[in-house]
Amino acid sequence: MMMNKVVRLKIRLQSTVFLILFLLVMGLLAWFSQLYSVSIDLTKNQRNSLSPESIRLAQSLEQPLKVTIFATPSNEMGSMLNQLFQRYQDQQPLIQVETLNPDLYPDLLRQYDIRQEAEVVIEYQDRREKISLATESRVTNSIQRLLRQGERWVVFLQGHGERNPYSDANHDFSEFATRLASKGYNIENLNLIETSSIPQNTDFLVIASPQMALLPGELDLLIRYIEQGGNLVWLADPGTIQSPIDRLADALAIEFLSGVIVDPNSRLLGLDRVDFALVAEYPRHPITQNVTSLSLYPQAQALEYHGNETQWQSLNFLTSGDSSWNETGEMEGEIKNGDHADEINGPLNIGLTLSSTIENSSGPSEQRIAVLGDADFLSNHYLGNGANLELGLNLFNWLSHDDNLISISPRAAPDTRLTLSQTQQLGIAIIFLFVLPLLLAGSGIFIWLKRRSR
Repeated sequence: MMMNKVVRLKIRLQSTVFLILFLLVMGLLAWFSQLYSVSIDLTKNQRNSLSPESIRLAQSLEQPLKVTIFATPSNEMGSMLNQLFQRYQDQQPLIQVETLNPDLYPDLLRQYDIRQEAEVVIEYQDRREKISLATESRVTNSIQRLLRQGERWVVFLQGHGERNPYSDANHDFSEFATRLASKGYNIENLNLIETSSIPQNTDFLVIASPQMALLPGELDLLIRYIEQGGNLVWLADPGTIQSPIDRLADALAIEFLSGVIVDPNSRLLGLDRVDFALVAEYPRHPITQNVTSLSLYPQAQALEYHGNETQWQSLNFLTSGDSSWNETGEMEGEIKNGDHADEINGPLNIGLTLSSTIENSSGPSEQRIAVLGDADFLSNHYLGNGANLELGLNLFNWLSHDDNLISISPRAAPDTRLTLSQTQQLGIAIIFLFVLPLLLAGSGIFIWLKRRSR
């Protein structure tokens, strides 16, 4: 083709138009990138994205939620926390995030009681929560607590040697009560002899292993409370069931089996006794849906429900292992399974829930009751074992109808580790230590011989 002035002019014009259009497209893309953000999570289980529970919670916010991160500019945790809360902001523009240098705001450090770097304060409608070592599950649970409407009153029955939520003794519940208070619960003790009634604002009543018999009038009040739709958790240790309180068991159609649950697997934990029930697998239940760790129940007793579905809807949520049984003999010397006729092989029920739909002035509601054959698992001495605390909190959240506050488990990260068998490890070692060096040496010798023959 002949290159004359007209052709050259057309080529220059095409090049100029192409350059202008290219720059215009790049500018539009840059502009759209500021307006809209798109992220793709390529991890195996989307662990760098919010869980569906967190997304639903963030989208349910109706008022601004303020997040303050206290971190110095040089602290890497600050950028990580900003990335975490950016995921929440992507789902809900009402979430406001601010990062402050703690060195410049000593007044706020005192106001919010900030004691270390990378602490986070979340505020919503005049309520606030402080989080250390923030993760998605902790942030989401904190937001859930801030969203909870109304107060939660947990009443502990007292006056018969029950576990005391205000006592620091090993067998009492002060540590668990402190955790409950931090979650927004109000804890009160109740002596029916002094008050002769159960307060109307009680969310649920706790009967924690009474050591002495209840008076007939007290049992009348408890049974009336249940008949009127009251929520209840009954923690009953072996040997503490006196005949008068059997009326309460009859009202709930519950039977406590004799003896203590024995689990030989407890020795695997280094325990020098076998009267500890271990629970490693949990039946499907809202209380245990996110619990994956082992829980421990010292000297527990088994129980069974003998009612029908028209009376209560019963679900087991704690069961002992297959190798367990209820030992009805003396817990001395060599303990064997089956040396007494009334012993039953596991799995045995340690905890069950009862629920029923009741009608009241505000419409239908669900009555919830939980019965467990052990109170020690929430005591100061055993609360820190395995998932005991998590189960206790989940149990109380379920009883107070705060199912959405049951803990959100952190996402697992299965694609961050490469597990190889011994054969695979040996194969990789042979390839890198022998095959590749021999190939390199062989190629070098071949090239040297080729050049020498020329």
